[in-house]
Amino acid sequence: MVTWAALVLSFAAAVVMVVHAVSEPGHLRERPGRWLAWASAASPAEGAAGHDQALLLGSLAVMAVASVVGAGWVRAARIRARHRAVLAVASRQDAENDWCVVEDNRPAVWCVPGCGGQVVLTRGALQRLAPAHREAVVAHERAHLAGRHHLCVGAAKALGSAFSWLPLARRMAQQVPVLAEMAADDAALRHCTPRVLAEALCIVAGGGTPSGTLAAGSQAAVQRVHRLLQPTGPLPFAVRGAWWAALAVLPVVPVLLACGP
Repeated sequence: MVTWAALVLSFAAAVVMVVHAVSEPGHLRERPGRWLAWASAASPAEGAAGHDQALLLGSLAVMAVASVVGAGWVRAARIRARHRAVLAVASRQDAENDWCVVEDNRPAVWCVPGCGGQVVLTRGALQRLAPAHREAVVAHERAHLAGRHHLCVGAAKALGSAFSWLPLARRMAQQVPVLAEMAADDAALRHCTPRVLAEALCIVAGGGTPSGTLAAGSQAAVQRVHRLLQPTGPLPFAVRGAWWAALAVLPVVPVLLACGP
């Protein structure tokens, strides 16, 4: 999910720097990234005013993205508020556990983020899930709530909807929800075995869930079951460190190429 965020930020920075370079003639007189040349002693051609313009354009881009994401979060929060109002009438709190139960024969489990969060199971899920399976999917939903995955998913979907003409935004809107489910799967494995969680996902995969919620079986269930039953080894520490370093630098690269340090 962080990789997708870094890609979007670097794309936005690249667009801003292209506009800046075209609108400032000083940029066009010398090649981009000229300051990287070992023997180059030339100072940036556009001067302080040009950097002020780049800062202004970048601020506008950040505000535009923030407004899109903020509006998406507000819409999602309203949908969840309506769903909580329905649950207050149509569900009952389990007497022994901290989840509520909906009278529905379809096996489904989901969580409603916000206001402390709420885990919901249908009557069909309680009937079909063994205690170990139930513990696994509830741990999955609690991982969603603890990690505030709804914020990442909501931001990705808002950007994907607002910039549907952009392949990067569309792919991010498709992949981030799947990655959020995988992150919750990994957290749930602290409480169960991979096979138990995979079996639970198969049971609840077709149950269906309300809009605005996060559910164990809602995204790429087959892909996630395969990942649980045939896991790959973790990346070496050096590779992970290099990857995180690259993600930190990536959004800054367009700025450095266009304006220098």
